[in-house]
Amino acid sequence: MRGINDLLKDSDSQLDNERLAVSKKNSKGMGRRTKIFLGLLSLLTVVGIVLWLSGLRPAKSIDNVKLVATAKVTRGDLARFVTISGELKPYQEIDLHAKVAGYLKYLTVDIGDQVKAGEVIAKIDTDELKADYENATAAYQDAKLNYDRLNEVIQKQPGLLAQQDVDNAQAAYAIAKANMDRARTFMDYSTITVPFDGVVTKRYADPGAMIQASGSNDRQTMPVVHIAENDKLRLDFPVPEPDVPFIKIGMPMEVTISATGQKIMGKVARTTDMVDPDTRTMETEVDVDNHDLRLTPGMYAYVNLGLENKSNVTTLPVQAVSLNGNPNVWKINDKNEIEEQPVTVGLQTADKIEILSGLKEGDQVVYGSREMVNIGMKVIPKLITTLKE
Repeated sequence: MRGINDLLKDSDSQLDNERLAVSKKNSKGMGRRTKIFLGLLSLLTVVGIVLWLSGLRPAKSIDNVKLVATAKVTRGDLARFVTISGELKPYQEIDLHAKVAGYLKYLTVDIGDQVKAGEVIAKIDTDELKADYENATAAYQDAKLNYDRLNEVIQKQPGLLAQQDVDNAQAAYAIAKANMDRARTFMDYSTITVPFDGVVTKRYADPGAMIQASGSNDRQTMPVVHIAENDKLRLDFPVPEPDVPFIKIGMPMEVTISATGQKIMGKVARTTDMVDPDTRTMETEVDVDNHDLRLTPGMYAYVNLGLENKSNVTTLPVQAVSLNGNPNVWKINDKNEIEEQPVTVGLQTADKIEILSGLKEGDQVVYGSREMVNIGMKVIPKLITTLKE
């Protein structure tokens, strides 16, 4: 029994040794395969990095032929606009003065009050003026009575009185009447009325204040109130000298109120018709309706004026035309070579320019910077399709 067991043990030991040898052999084979795989992975990584870096180069070339951005000559409509800021002002405004001196008897309005044309808003104390008027009236009546008597005598008994006496009486009567009318006018001046519909924007005096009579040579007299017509406004704006020839009475425009964003359509109402020598601008006005009084004088606004408009003209992007010196483009000819082409330009907008001569519709020209290319160079044109047609 012991012999059989020993034989079984020897057999098991031999099998274990064979299994260990096979395991070592397999392990060596797997190590070699791993090394090969890692080597291939490293090589692919290096190749990928090189290809990626080559893709970052700004200029592409195929067999030393550069790829350049181009723009195509097209037809379209062009319009040139100019935006100018201005300030809203009352359509008309005045400082209301008294024409006669005296104490302010009463004032019925305050700032913000709406007033109507012909409305009485203040009165000057007229006791002295009333006395002057009564004296002038009495003198008129006396002169009239004297003239009427003499005239009656002349009618009944011609030649009884000297004609000189009659003429003197007639002259005295006329003078007395003029003095009475003048005194009445000064009495009327003591009542202060509003000349047009508007709003009181300033109040300078209170009842009891001494008001001086206004005069052409006296600029220091204090007004009573300031009246402004606000249901219609003026928008004043300066037009630069180069744009003055395009401004016409009745020209439509869009007005944008800065404070509210409100947009209003208007027309050029009037201009000074001359360029200011100091500012080199022409003052221009547009009337703005304000019947709802939503707008306030002093607000800023912007006008958008359409100065020029052309339809179905040959155009290019501004970036494709060199305007330094004589206008020119770098045209791509039939051989895909760059050649310089002089052009005549017309209307220019923010992004487009009119080509009057030198090119035809469909021609392609270099777009943007010319630093990377030269005249005579063969190129591959790449049309920029994102440009607005």
